[in-house]
Amino acid sequence: MSNKQSLEEDLAYVRAAAEQSADVNVPAIYLLWAAICLCGFSLVDIVGPASVWIGYFWLFTTPAGFAITIWLARGARRRAGVVDRRGGSRWALHFLGFVAAGLLGYAAVATGQLTWAGFSSHWILLAALTYYLAGLHLERRLLPISLLLVAGYLISLFMPGYGFIAAGVLAAIALVAMAFIGPRNTHAAE
Repeated sequence: MSNKQSLEEDLAYVRAAAEQSADVNVPAIYLLWAAICLCGFSLVDIVGPASVWIGYFWLFTTPAGFAITIWLARGARRRAGVVDRRGGSRWALHFLGFVAAGLLGYAAVATGQLTWAGFSSHWILLAALTYYLAGLHLERRLLPISLLLVAGYLISLFMPGYGFIAAGVLAAIALVAMAFIGPRNTHAAE
């Protein structure tokens, strides 16, 4: 009986440690993307939706932000003692799917089926969907970001002149809030 109880306690300890270490929060990632979204979305209203500067901005910041995100996440997980390549790959492929779907929108612009302003809104809608799916399948706390991005998408459609700035502000607020809220404590009742 003593062996069984000791084994159960050991397994409970290992399980608790594994579950706690899975909640590695990296506020710098949220802050990085808050700044990128605020600047990138606002740029549409500042220089106009067909400006080449928007393309240059995203062409530079997307891969740079992605690389910085991977570097920050790996470092944080390593410091927490978590090595989960499958999990990291799942996150990376999830957001690479967002980029691929967004780039496919260029075909709609090239064939005249979508305006440049519509293309910019298209990215916000895809970001909302991406965060929603990440919230369902990867990290529940991302769901509120998707809701604010949906609001930003609608504002970008119906508020000419400042809609993309407003969408950028909403995205930044959501991301900054997630940076400071931290991971959810799933074991609060125990």
